[in-house]
Amino acid sequence: MRQIYLLTFLLWATHQVSAQQSDTLKSYTLEEVKIQAQSILNKQSTDANKMPVQYLQSPQIYNSVSRVVLEKQIATTLEDAMHNIPGVTKLWDATGRTDGGSFFTSRGFYTSTKARNGLANIASTNMDMANIERIEVIKGPSATLFGSIITSYGGVINRITKKPMFKSASTAQIAVGTQGFYRGQVDVNAPLYKTLAVRVIGAWQNQDSWQDVGNQKNYLITPSLTYMPNNRLQIDLEAEFLGSDANSGGGSHIFFLTPSTINSSIRSFLSAQGMPESSVNDIMKNAPKTFKEAFGVDKIQDVKVHYDRSYLNKDIRFKSNTASFFGTSNYILSENWRSQTSITYSNTKNDGYMGYQYLLPNYLLNFAQSIGTGTPDFGTAGHDYLARMVWSPNGNADNFEVQQNFISDYSWGTSMRNRAVFGLDYSRFKSNIVYTRFYGSLAGIPYPDLFDIVPAYAEVPNYKDFNLQNVEKSYKENTSGSLNYQYTNQTYSAYLNDLINLNEYIILNAGLRLDHFRYTTPTAGDYNQTTLSPKFGIILSPWKDKASLFGNYQNGFTNKNGVDFNNKPFKPEEAHQWEAGLKYQLFEQKLTGSISYYDIQVKDIVRTDPENPLFSIQDGTQKSKGIELEVLANPLRGWTIMAGYGYNDSKYTKSDPDVLDKRPAGSGPKNTANFWTNYTFTSGIIKGFGAGISANYASEAYAISNNTDGDLVIPAYTLLGAHITYDTRHWKAGLKINNLSDEKYWMGWTNMIPQRPRQAILTLGYKL
Repeated sequence: MRQIYLLTFLLWATHQVSAQQSDTLKSYTLEEVKIQAQSILNKQSTDANKMPVQYLQSPQIYNSVSRVVLEKQIATTLEDAMHNIPGVTKLWDATGRTDGGSFFTSRGFYTSTKARNGLANIASTNMDMANIERIEVIKGPSATLFGSIITSYGGVINRITKKPMFKSASTAQIAVGTQGFYRGQVDVNAPLYKTLAVRVIGAWQNQDSWQDVGNQKNYLITPSLTYMPNNRLQIDLEAEFLGSDANSGGGSHIFFLTPSTINSSIRSFLSAQGMPESSVNDIMKNAPKTFKEAFGVDKIQDVKVHYDRSYLNKDIRFKSNTASFFGTSNYILSENWRSQTSITYSNTKNDGYMGYQYLLPNYLLNFAQSIGTGTPDFGTAGHDYLARMVWSPNGNADNFEVQQNFISDYSWGTSMRNRAVFGLDYSRFKSNIVYTRFYGSLAGIPYPDLFDIVPAYAEVPNYKDFNLQNVEKSYKENTSGSLNYQYTNQTYSAYLNDLINLNEYIILNAGLRLDHFRYTTPTAGDYNQTTLSPKFGIILSPWKDKASLFGNYQNGFTNKNGVDFNNKPFKPEEAHQWEAGLKYQLFEQKLTGSISYYDIQVKDIVRTDPENPLFSIQDGTQKSKGIELEVLANPLRGWTIMAGYGYNDSKYTKSDPDVLDKRPAGSGPKNTANFWTNYTFTSGIIKGFGAGISANYASEAYAISNNTDGDLVIPAYTLLGAHITYDTRHWKAGLKINNLSDEKYWMGWTNMIPQRPRQAILTLGYKL
């Protein structure tokens, strides 16, 4: 709480300073970085093309959520914000590890938030919205401008942060809610001189799980400074300190031991006992082969596990702390050229224990018990038991990046214009994380991370045995092991993006990236790969400033290590997207949106060599195609509508037989839809009062999908929400209810994660 006291004092001090400032304090801004008026329908982006480009002139799809929307929705986390992005759904809750916080799926591929103001930034926990001005999701493979480290084939989730302003504007806010939610937030902004402004934002939040055990505590502190010594130079310096101390603020992660994995282990076990292969085959022909045969279910909603039970203990916790530093310099070189230099460094430290679970099919335990009798028996289908697991990912990871952009803007005549950015980039990511493990007993077989086996849905007499004292005892008394994630990635890049207006109706875009990647480990040596990543686009504007037709080709890639049977090194895996659509801004920009069709093909996927099973071959292919629709409307003053729809068809077209023609588990649902509307009274005695509703729909998805084990289906869901707000010159209050219908629903990607039931949050804020 000391941070909150400090920030409250800063809020008071800023008020005293601002009272002494002249009312005529002049705001100096660079022409290229003018502060945009806040608007829900404002779609201009400076990061999607690495330079300012109007929405109708950008030949690609990006979706954004402004601070205005986030405040109306009383959004506190990135998960709240992403409900507004068409075609995007959550796959995983954040784990606290350095792999990008929460996972989402976009256009059939998983992605996470690793970009902050267009640069790489480590994100290991739920991202707080206190310092977010805007969330921007750049759709499709985007390696040409952003490389391969922070992108996925589905797109880039970019967090755009708040900056100091040359005016006094500070706020303080508290919030309380059901399920142990309470939060404090302070935003202090002050112009110290005509050329210097500072801003300090802080937030602290507690969120209990709705399950029997679970809690997450987060904090965020972000001081920033803007220095503008003249009308040509602007320097921005920022720091960000965030952390999490949790065991589970949401639902427990329950994984599955698949029948194919279990049967392979049983075969190995029987062979190791000296049993002839023919006898092994006779036994295994009776083993369950699919989820339905093994667990008795193939739909997550039918799994007999308590929705409100976490199987955890309050003293088994995991801590993650990240310190980040950022610096950006914008300098106007001439009337047509600008220089932008950016440097960022982040360090994340992890410490503690993570608990999770595996659901066990009955036949595994039945077999283990019967093997000693000499008559192996698999019993009947079912899942009466659950294995409680724990591991300890300790260590640190850091990221450093320096980027230099030269941005030009030339015009000829009345309609020809050329805008371009040339950039140089160096980034380094270093991981020094060690997953410390011990081996427990799974039906007499040593198994990593296994603490004990308990009933899945019956009473658990030893439920509280899973505690810190006993876990540390297990580490001391059992065989130990570790997984080392110690490596360094370095990337050297040069890129060019050019946008040329041939006339007032036709715009062409071309870009190219030269990327050299180096991967180094302490024991396995290193490998190097050099890749070219192009992009092309076209804009046709027969309805000037109202609508445009666009098409693009975009490229993405993932570096791959290893060699095939002929000792030929693998090359980077590549994604190729073709997209076409329509963008519009009609009725004086009161109706904005887009509709697009995309086709993404990922080639050179590494898979098992069918002729040499001990080796891999690089010829796999995945296809993903779909439609996305976005509508943003302001039909009446004070009334706003946001709606979207996404359809995605994704499958492996050349792959291992086990997944051939199957939809990848990480592809998420085929159909998604989002809707939000808000009306705020702008006059009369109830001026400032607003109300709104939201709805999100996702069709069925797959936690696991392959031809051997079958499918494990995640059910479709519809989430409803509502909020009311009251905003005056100095005071602001709001009430929101999430999951209004109290629907039970799950996320999952190789696992099942129950999601939060209905929750109410009340907030009160004061503005200077």
